[in-house]
Amino acid sequence: METSPVLARRVIPLKERLEKALAALLVTAIAVTGAWLYTGVSLDSNPVYLGAFGLGALLGVSIAIYFFFKKEEGAHTKEHGRFVRRRIEDQRTGRSWLSRIGFNVRRFLSGLVVLIGILVALSGLGVLGLQIFGYLKIGDWKPVSLLSVVSPQWPWLNNPQSWFGLNNIVKDALDIMPLSLTLILIGWFIAGFGSALRERTAKRGRF
Repeated sequence: METSPVLARRVIPLKERLEKALAALLVTAIAVTGAWLYTGVSLDSNPVYLGAFGLGALLGVSIAIYFFFKKEEGAHTKEHGRFVRRRIEDQRTGRSWLSRIGFNVRRFLSGLVVLIGILVALSGLGVLGLQIFGYLKIGDWKPVSLLSVVSPQWPWLNNPQSWFGLNNIVKDALDIMPLSLTLILIGWFIAGFGSALRERTAKRGRF
């Protein structure tokens, strides 16, 4: 019977195994305790619920035990081999597994910011597209200003009790700004900010 060759192998230090095991126990304790408090389960509750919580706790403990006793990891595929070699390089340079997790989390969050910016910009293009469609259909351009969206959410614009001059200036400014252009600009700014964060994270965490 043929077996896949080990393309990379790494001995996991005791410190890393302890950190992973303790992290698994901590996450399990937080998750089980939070779910217990949220659902209001007590020791007199339905045994099915108690069994579910017990299984959840047992699963977390099992994962912690697995991390503690896993003394080495081997790769049988090229993709996993690259991962193992990166972890070996991390050990040589003194970087912990937590730093790589933090790097991946920051990279994910910055990518999420970029995605949000793109969606906001696309919503602005969608508003503009609807306006164009309406104009082509009925021959009448219906402007949609930022004021029409902000006004219902900001009572001061409709019924000011003071600062009447400022109220007029703000209303005029919001009425001039098209909603579509505003969304496109805001989305472009958010996406650019997220892209800059992603590049900065990549430079700091380049391995």
